[in-house]
Amino acid sequence: MATDRALGVLTLFSLEKPVWTAEEVAGRLEVSISSAYRYLSNLMELGLVATAGAGRYVLGPAIIQLDRQIQLTDPMLQQARPIMEELIVYAPPGSVMLLCRAFGDSVLCVHQVLNQGPQAVVSYERGRPMIMFRGATSRVILAFQQTRALQAMYARHAAEIGAAGLGEDWATFRQTLTRIRRQGHAVSYGEIDPGRVGIAAPILNEDGRAVGSLSFVVAQSEIDERGVNRLVHLLAPAAAEIRG
Repeated sequence: MATDRALGVLTLFSLEKPVWTAEEVAGRLEVSISSAYRYLSNLMELGLVATAGAGRYVLGPAIIQLDRQIQLTDPMLQQARPIMEELIVYAPPGSVMLLCRAFGDSVLCVHQVLNQGPQAVVSYERGRPMIMFRGATSRVILAFQQTRALQAMYARHAAEIGAAGLGEDWATFRQTLTRIRRQGHAVSYGEIDPGRVGIAAPILNEDGRAVGSLSFVVAQSEIDERGVNRLVHLLAPAAAEIRG
């Protein structure tokens, strides 16, 4: 339990609040000040948290070390990199390919490949948690989750799911995801970034659950329906080559 609490401290750090005091940690986790100091001390020993002076704490250098290790050793990333480099040349100028992972009720981009041409920033920045319910990149992961997990997610996020157009009730939500599963891919228009088309296929594990997705993000002005279909036919078998 204490270990869980200590690790829970790490989830408090964000772009909106990158610096915390022990008092703030104690208040947020509803523990004593002495417990908060103990958690922070344990994390400091591991390099996961560092002091920023005057009782303030920030994320530590071990985070950078772990990120480097992921970049060099993550099997999914190692498999996907050459595939993405090969496929991006078939997309219109200014396109981006994304490799994303499921992360709780959100999705994280872990790698990007850009092709030639002016590059508008995409919201799926590396390491930025994105909503699971909007955009092809996320929805194709959502569609390939187990029913029990989807029921729990619906209970937590019914309002967001309805607002995203995925269904006003559980039955409709399930039907929408079933259609995506049958297609084997997802396409979205301007749901995340205006004027951009998302085209995504799931990366599945041995149980058929999506652990990630491979996707193109293309300027809508640069592609028509025929072009979308062409990229779908390239993307689906490529995603199937990557083991989740």
